[in-house]
Amino acid sequence: MSKATVQYTTKDLKELGFIVEVPGRTDNAKNRAKALEEIQRRMEDSEDTTVNEDSFADGLSAEDLILVEPLATGSTEGEEAEIIQSVKAIASLASLRVNLEQAYQQAVELRPVIEALFSPDPLTPEHMKLATDRNFAKTLTKFAEAKAAHDQYLPIAKEAWEILAPALPPSQHKANPLGSEVVEHTQSNGKNGVAVNES
Repeated sequence: MSKATVQYTTKDLKELGFIVEVPGRTDNAKNRAKALEEIQRRMEDSEDTTVNEDSFADGLSAEDLILVEPLATGSTEGEEAEIIQSVKAIASLASLRVNLEQAYQQAVELRPVIEALFSPDPLTPEHMKLATDRNFAKTLTKFAEAKAAHDQYLPIAKEAWEILAPALPPSQHKANPLGSEVVEHTQSNGKNGVAVNES
């Protein structure tokens, strides 16, 4: 039997982009403390390039961690329905994807500077200023971390979508939660109306 683990990522959108895994079964104060210890260890590890001393310049607390929901692997009594686990996995992917898009928007602005570094032409004063700014490496690192976290979680989310997709079949017309289908717009007493077929 594989050892149970809990995964966390960071709450701060500027720093969201990597996943830390610690032994445990539930999200609680003890496991969050272990996650903070693991992050600190990785920050002090010179061979670990995912985080460094500048990654959390504004500080990091247990409240800044958010749980990355894993996909359910079994069906035991009291366990959440598989479809609920799937929804949570999709929600986690949404958070990672939004962070990736935000990190990309910042990083792509630096592309002209990177291209200039490979050009034989002299760097402009603006390029030199941006290339030596401390945020240059930080911005690119955040993008790399966000992409790595997104790509790492994507297979889990794809499995979740395979479970959730049949419950959300594509429809050629709108339907209300009660099962009545909206089939056409009509004119009634000079006002726009909707014709409904009751199921």
